[in-house]
Amino acid sequence: MRLAPPALSGRLQKGLDSAYLLFGAEPLLVEESAEAIRTAARSQGVEEILRYTAGVDLDWKQLLSAGQALSLFASKRLLEIRLPTGRPGDTGAEVLMEFLSDPERTDHLVVILGKVDKAIQSSKWFKAIESQSTAVEARAVTPQQLPAWIRDRLRAEGIKATPGAIERLAYCSEGNLLFAAQEISKLPLVLDGAELDEAALDAMASDQARFSVFPLVDSALAGKTAESVRMLHGLQREGSEAILVNWALAREVRSLYPMSLEIAAGADRKSVLQRHRVWRSRASCISSALSRLTAKDFQALLRQLAYSDLVLKGQRQAPGGIWAELERAVLMLCGINVLQRKDAVNY
Repeated sequence: MRLAPPALSGRLQKGLDSAYLLFGAEPLLVEESAEAIRTAARSQGVEEILRYTAGVDLDWKQLLSAGQALSLFASKRLLEIRLPTGRPGDTGAEVLMEFLSDPERTDHLVVILGKVDKAIQSSKWFKAIESQSTAVEARAVTPQQLPAWIRDRLRAEGIKATPGAIERLAYCSEGNLLFAAQEISKLPLVLDGAELDEAALDAMASDQARFSVFPLVDSALAGKTAESVRMLHGLQREGSEAILVNWALAREVRSLYPMSLEIAAGADRKSVLQRHRVWRSRASCISSALSRLTAKDFQALLRQLAYSDLVLKGQRQAPGGIWAELERAVLMLCGINVLQRKDAVNY
């Protein structure tokens, strides 16, 4: 039986299965599933949990001995096997299948993998284990699914949030579920029952570099030159990582460039925003940038950001350093004409 992570809790409430197979593209959901199984095991009388990692502290043949030997302290145990490579090897596959086929086995088994490709899922050992266990597949959460995932996560924490705040958190986390989960876990104490809106989210996150670069990007998109430069200098004074600022700007420009090409080809701006799934909370600043800058301008910006990346890597020497190059990029995004350098990077 193959389940999605949300369905696991209901399954565990009915009792502990003899074996579990955890895998998928979302590490957070895989690890949370493993922790849910440990918690359920303890609540159902399993007092000993043994953890092994293949290639680190696991001797496959000793695993069989461990399964056959009774513990002095517990009649039932949970054996957790982690496979970092996603493959147990011939010996490991043989041991796992023999372990699962033992009719007298009382121990519970959890096999943990990360993202596995179709070749692994089609292998004999994987199919054999899946057929004899409860499989939990943590599929990747798409950008379109992320706001709903965040909304459910907030609801589980008892937090009411505006759609704009949910979109803002999704935008800032950029698909990093661990980051989003960590931020959400801090909110109950900070909010103290209040609703989470965009202003509250930005205020609470103002001291975190990952968050603080995004107001800068939105300000530049809106064409607020003085405010954007002031924010950039503030990030520099606070010791923010220049690579994070360059990444945030490049990420935005890469998404805007194809939109500008569609608009240049005659597409309606509103329909372009809808087609590219621009959230309503960001539609204003995105629309402002697209009305102010052309596809040629975005190409120039991409060349500037590629040059900044080379400066960060030490492959180019810039008179004012990396922050001067970032200021050039911010000014260009605001719509200010800057002198084009002769050694610009082709994009």
